[in-house]
This record gives sequence, structure tokens and C-alpha cells, in this order.
Amino acid sequence: MEEDYIRVINITMFGVISWGLIFILLRRIFSNYSFDFSTRIVSALHATVAVILATLTIQDWSCPVCPTGSMSTIQQMETMAFSLSYMTYDLICSNFVQLLSIDNAVHHSICILGFVAGLCSREIVAALWIGEISTPFLNLRVILKEIGYRDTDLNLTADDNNVDQNKNTVR
Repeated sequence: MEEDYIRVINITMFGVISWGLIFILLRRIFSNYSFDFSTRIVSALHATVAVILATLTIQDWSCPVCPTGSMSTIQQMETMAFSLSYMTYDLICSNFVQLLSIDNAVHHSICILGFVAGLCSREIVAALWIGEISTPFLNLRVILKEIGYRDTDLNLTADDNNVDQNKNTVR
């Protein structure tokens, strides 16, 4: 049991460093784009891999969250550690673009606390799967706008802000 937690800590530390290196590499590749563009690519990459890993750890597809309250497997804990490393990296990275955003810091801190609580209780990998399944699409709309697909059918399909809430008209 103790070696499981040592493994989780190692994955988390290695992950924070890896996410940082991925971001630096993306900033060099996409130097003509914004800081936010690179962070969104890293976010979409994390969410995609997290959903895949969470999907691979589901033990019974007839009831993916059964048995309720069951202990997470080591693979599920590794998946949670993978996402904990991303949230930790993102909390650090987001403070480089702005001095300190209280709402962002609170959001990341709560997420980190949730992941740590989940790792301690070993029960919540299904929440990760549900929470991250939409993240790639969330980031795709910003990425498409920045690479030149603003106001195209592809961007409008991905963009959840294409309907004006007050007038119910498409922009």
C-alpha cells in the first residue's frame, strides 16, 4: 500500500516537470501564437490522455461506477496522479501570464485538493473521466480561432458562444 503512494508521488512530480517541458516545446514550435494558445494545447492534450487512461481503467462497462465506494486500482490511482500533476503544472503556469488571478488560483487549488482527497480515499476515477471528457472541445474553439478559423463553420460548430444570449441570433 505504501509503495502505491510512493508511485503516485513519483508520477505526480515527474508529470509536473513533463507538462512544463511540453509547454516549453509548444511555445517554441508555436512561437507566433499566444501564451494562451500553447496552454490550451497542453490542456487539450491532458484531457484527451486523461479520458483515455480513465476509460482503460474501467473494470465493468455494464456499470462503470460500480461497485459504489469500491477502492481504486493502482492504475486508477496512477491516472489520478497524472491529472494531479497537470493541475499542479497549470496552477504554476497560469501565474506566469498574470500576477495572480484569485479565481484561477482557487479553482486549481480546489481541483488539486479534490485529486489528493480522491487519491487518499481511492474512489473517484470515474469523476475524472466525466469531468475531462469535454475539455478538448472547450479548448478546440479557442485554438481554432487563433489559427485562423474564426467565424468559419468549423469554429462555429465548436464555439459555445456563437448564439447571442439576448437576441438568440447566430453571430
